[in-house]
Amino acid sequence: MTGAQLTTAVLVVLLASIMATVIVLTRGRARRWAAVVLLLCAVASIASWTRNGSFQDIYVDADLNATSPSRTKVHQNRPFHFHEFVHYYLGPKYFREIGYLALYDCLTLADREIAAEEHHPPRITGPVRDLADILTDKTDEESMAQCRAGARARFSDSRWASFKDDVRELARLAEDRRWNAVIFDAGYNAPPSSLVLSQPLTNWIPIRAGPWPTYLVATGIDLILLVVCFLMMRVGFGNITALVFVTFFGASFVSDYSWNGGSVLRFMWVVALVLGIVALKKERWALAGVLFGLATCDRLFPVAFAVAAMVPLAVRARRSAEYRAVLRTFALYFGGIVVLFVLASIIMFGVSEWNVFFMRIGRHDDVYHPLSLGLKKVLTFRDWVPFQNFHGHEGNDRYRMWNLALRETWVSMRPIVVPLQAVVAAATVWAASRRRPYEAALLGGVVFMFTFSLPSNYYYCILALIPALALRAAATARTVEQRWRDFAVYVFFALFWTFTFLAPTLPGDDITSNHRISMALFAFVLVWTALWSDFRPSRIWSFLPEKGVPGRRSVASS
Repeated sequence: MTGAQLTTAVLVVLLASIMATVIVLTRGRARRWAAVVLLLCAVASIASWTRNGSFQDIYVDADLNATSPSRTKVHQNRPFHFHEFVHYYLGPKYFREIGYLALYDCLTLADREIAAEEHHPPRITGPVRDLADILTDKTDEESMAQCRAGARARFSDSRWASFKDDVRELARLAEDRRWNAVIFDAGYNAPPSSLVLSQPLTNWIPIRAGPWPTYLVATGIDLILLVVCFLMMRVGFGNITALVFVTFFGASFVSDYSWNGGSVLRFMWVVALVLGIVALKKERWALAGVLFGLATCDRLFPVAFAVAAMVPLAVRARRSAEYRAVLRTFALYFGGIVVLFVLASIIMFGVSEWNVFFMRIGRHDDVYHPLSLGLKKVLTFRDWVPFQNFHGHEGNDRYRMWNLALRETWVSMRPIVVPLQAVVAAATVWAASRRRPYEAALLGGVVFMFTFSLPSNYYYCILALIPALALRAAATARTVEQRWRDFAVYVFFALFWTFTFLAPTLPGDDITSNHRISMALFAFVLVWTALWSDFRPSRIWSFLPEKGVPGRRSVASS
């Protein structure tokens, strides 16, 4: 995040919060002017998010026929993230041949063959991350040997030639030094169910078609999906809610465009999730189930959002045939789309790839990446944790020992962790049961992400929905008490969001910064859950709102 982006983010969040106060406390003309100011905030926010349309800096070969390491590069600004694109374009496109484990091995071998054919030094020189266990690495020679012994045999000659052509095209779009960083990441990690869409799509869109840079078609899909997402938020919730969502989405450090923008279908899960929440608001239960199912098929963890959405429906279904029908419709369509995509992925790639995926994702979820956020980051931080050097082979050895020490620390804290997770989960279920289904989905999903998983920071882009829905709830509350509860959620979130901008400027490294952000997010989650629980001692034994209680509308009227 550049200095200009940081300044813009702080200013638009501050201005949006002032306008939020106006919206909650006033009516009429003042609200209309507040909406105009929010529109300006949203435009400035998205402009900043995309670096005023500059997106990423790339360095393209001036002469497409040149191959030497000293060839001339031309600076361009395009929506293209080289590192991400390699993983999320080549990974799905050649998944039948390389699966989850052979991407880096095949890249190393292809690069070596290209270097021999074009008479220049190889760009990939190792070490190469072992995708079966990302805490280990191997030499480039070992990597190539594993490709020759395994994945290479699954390529036809024409398919291998296509893979090498794609590697050549990608080399024209980046500096040679970028390749060694690419093969030292964590691989392609989307579930097989996501490949039902991404595999044919990436095979249909080439990186280049003659003189045309068609890779921009692939990277542009996410931008189109996000525009649709923003517009549908307006359809579902109105201008103000949509503008607040866009403002906080763009004014973001944890999910800045530079993290994974310019890739292929990296925002599909969040778009499907937001559209699903819109469908819940519009009482389109079947459509909501389908959209939550699509989000789950793309990244698995959105299942928590779907389950949380069912909590208030299930509670009310005990006494209402209407709610039982609603719950049944949502659950059937959600489950149906998940089963459909899972079966399609098994037909396309076999059951074995699911086994490999769960093996890898289980290990991946137990890896303490410096830039991930979650409860684990809060509870395992010690004096020896920050200020590490994980670069190169020796750095990866340190990374392995560092992770093993953190795992031991986490295990030693189980007597604290398990009760804490249980209390947080119970409080979340209680709070979710008292909210509308779309609010419950957001609350439960976010709490699950933070408390029971350790996602990378950019997955928290979904947090931008919190201030939008909190402000809407405050502006439409039927009681003064509920208005201030919901507005307090907005205020505490705005404070947390502002802190994420400032945390990297405080003393310490990235590990320290993300620990501080995790601490702040944990504090916000606790406050948010408490405020939305609507807890009153007089109702301690009543799990359902009493009939006619002000401020609580039925599903049908919400």
